[in-house]
Parts: sequence; C-alpha cells; structure tokens
Amino acid sequence: MPASNPTPTPAPKPHCEHRPVDRRNFLRQTSAAAAVAIPLSASSYARALGSQERLRIGFLGCGGRAQAHIHLIARMAADTGRVSPAAVCDVWDGLEEEYTHAFGTTTTRRQYSQGLFPSARKCGLDPNDRTHVVKDYRRLLDLKEIDAVCITTPDHWHARMCLDAAAAGKDVLVEKPMTRTVSEARLVTEAMQRHGRVCSVGVQALADPSWKVAQDLIQAGRIGAPVQLGASVFRADPRGMWRFYRLVEAMNPQTIAWDLFLGHRFEVDGVPLGPTPAECPFDRTAFAQWRCDSRFSGGPFTDLYVHAVSRLLAATGFRTPSRIIGSGGLYHERDGRDVPDVATIIAEFDAGCQMLITGSTAHQSEPEEIIRGRHGMIRFQKNGLELIGKTGSETIPTSPPRHSTQALWENFLDCVRRRDRNTLSPPDLGAAAVAIVATAFTNYQLSRGGSTPSV
Repeated sequence: MPASNPTPTPAPKPHCEHRPVDRRNFLRQTSAAAAVAIPLSASSYARALGSQERLRIGFLGCGGRAQAHIHLIARMAADTGRVSPAAVCDVWDGLEEEYTHAFGTTTTRRQYSQGLFPSARKCGLDPNDRTHVVKDYRRLLDLKEIDAVCITTPDHWHARMCLDAAAAGKDVLVEKPMTRTVSEARLVTEAMQRHGRVCSVGVQALADPSWKVAQDLIQAGRIGAPVQLGASVFRADPRGMWRFYRLVEAMNPQTIAWDLFLGHRFEVDGVPLGPTPAECPFDRTAFAQWRCDSRFSGGPFTDLYVHAVSRLLAATGFRTPSRIIGSGGLYHERDGRDVPDVATIIAEFDAGCQMLITGSTAHQSEPEEIIRGRHGMIRFQKNGLELIGKTGSETIPTSPPRHSTQALWENFLDCVRRRDRNTLSPPDLGAAAVAIVATAFTNYQLSRGGSTPSV
C-alpha cells in the first residue's frame, strides 16, 4: 500500500504563557477546580438523555498497546452495538504477517498486525478511506461524528493530543502516563475542566476495587495515620526490557511519517514535543522501541512506576509532595538505551508521610504495595488486602475484574454517556502521578548530568 505522508503544518500554540510550575500548589488548585460543576450544553444534555446511542471511537496511535483497545471496542461493538471503532490514525502504514518467533530453545509461529492499515481493517474500515484512516491526527479530530478518542501514542505526544481533542469536543481515554511533564499535566487538567470533557487515564489497576477498600480502612482509622507508602516494581527480559518490540524492514522512511513521529513542529507551553530530524535522523529502533529512549519516555519511572503511584495516591488521598527525589542508574542493560534499569523514587508529603517506589528492569520479582500506618499496615494482594493491626492480621477479599482494561473502558463509556467527569482514573489523579514520576525522572537525569525536558 503506498504511503501517505502529509507535510505537517505547525499547530497553533496553546493560549497560555510559558510560566514556571509551582509543584506544591498546582495540583491542589486543579483538583479543586475539577470539583466545580460544568453546565451541560444542549448537545451534551441531549446525549445524557439519549444514553442508548452508539458512541464512536477514534484511535490515535495503532501500535502494540492500541491493539488491545481496538480489540475490546470491536468486541463491545459486536456484543452491544452501543459503541463502534470509527476512525484510526498512525504515522506508520503498518504490517500484517505471520513470522517465526525464537525465544531460547523454543520456536513458535506468531501473527503480527500493527500500524495504520491493519488497524483500519480490524475496525471494519476501508484502508483506502482517507477520511477515517489518516496519518495526521488533526484530520481525525476534525470529524464531527467522532465522540471520543483513545490516545496510545508514545508519551511525548499525549499532552498535545489531549489538549487538541478537548478543544475539538472529544472525550479522551489516554494511556499512562497522562503527560510527560508537570507543566503539561497542569494544562491538560485545566483543558478537560474548561471544555467539560470526560477523561480517563489508562491506569487499569484502578479498576480493581482494592484501592477503594484500602481508602475506607484508612479513613476509618484502622491503621492510624499513614507514615510510609511503599511499592516495588520489577520486570525483566533476557532480550532487554522493551527490546522485544519487533524491528522490521517495513518500518522505513517511505512508510513512516518521521516528522509527525518526532513532533518537533508541535509545541506544548512553548516547548517542542520532540527532536528535529537533524537531531534524530530516521531510526526504526527509536520508532519501535521508544521506551528505551529518554527523548520519548521516562523508562521505568514513567512507564512502570506510574501504576503503583496512582493506586497509592488514590488510596490515601495524597496528591502533591513537598519534596521528590529520583535516583538510579543504567547498570546492566547496556544496549544503547539511555533510561535507567534500576530506579528509585522518594516523595515526602507535608502530612508526615513518605512514598518509596523502587524497582528494576534487570530483575524479575513479584511486585509489592504496602501502606504503613502508625498503628498497622495494609498490604495489597492479588485478590484482596491483608490488614495487619495491633491485634493480629486479617485478609479482606476483593473482587477484581476479570479484564481490568475492559472494566476501565466500561467505566469511561458510562461516564461519557452520563457526562460524569469522575472516572475511575481522572485527570487530576493522572496529573498528581505525573508530578511525582516525571519530577523523579528529571532529578535522575540531572544527577547523571543529562539533558532534561521542561518540567
């Protein structure tokens, strides 16, 4: 299929000044703003009343994670008819093929299907439909029939797309992290409030009711005042973490709109999204394995730790720390990446509590999440919580959803129909998590003498 690589024109700059971020106060302010009721427009009111209508979803980004979202929406469309995949956007034409996968001594045959045109077919769209199958996301946002978008691009694009989607009147489900920087997080939170859009951040663990049970136990005084929040996150792969994403010859300058991938012509708060082609010439490794590249990702800080940070913030009600430290190093996975393989976050809250998140992408262990209080502790388990107090311990079972991503989608779609902005994973919580993980990553980069994105 021939490539379609439109030459992007610069997007208009956000209607705001570039100003320093007060990390201690901005989330308190945006969280308070989020609680303000938004009057429904006539069209929104009609939609709230007509909650049986079909919601049409557009997908911005059609890589590996997007395939799970597309599959879910296509299945829900077939089952209920109340939602439909209606448009797709990706900078890569894509590839469909069966290939041989070798891992250790085991060889298997697998199906590969990612990118623009394969995703269009999965959505029941004609790949030749240049209205609903596009490389420039702004053309998708111009479609009046699209109700909501799912953003699954590399992290450096999240904020710009969220801002433009909100301005275009689209509700948003955006993968984690919600944004790359604290400044971006503030702008996105404000935009969702200002435009009255429903937004959910893709932290699927928040669909598990365990965090709410923990919140209830804390509020009931069962462990006393929280004094330390702890989590460990370990992932490993013998090929190198995130190096398992395939590199194929079909990823080339003729099939990938490289300018659009980099995002250097686009800005948020006066800061370009990514490097120029002179700074980053075409590189299929940077394209397919972008989580290993600090120009597009914060590595384990932003990709892995954001889950635990979000759950612990949700359970305790804490939001903005007064002090954040990020440390670690690239000790073992010396494969060309420039994000750490061992990393630790320490965040201190004025309420008298510390958060400690640590882990590695060079070691595999079971994750752990604990809330320690003055008089006891809560340990998150697979299907519930362990409550340990002065008189002993007890296990409190919970019922996590069979499919957490589907549960997050169901909640999001229900909130869209009811025009309820209080999703399971709302933007103010997403912004609070970004404030911690992004600041920690910036601290890490500064401690190593590296360049940093604007916070």
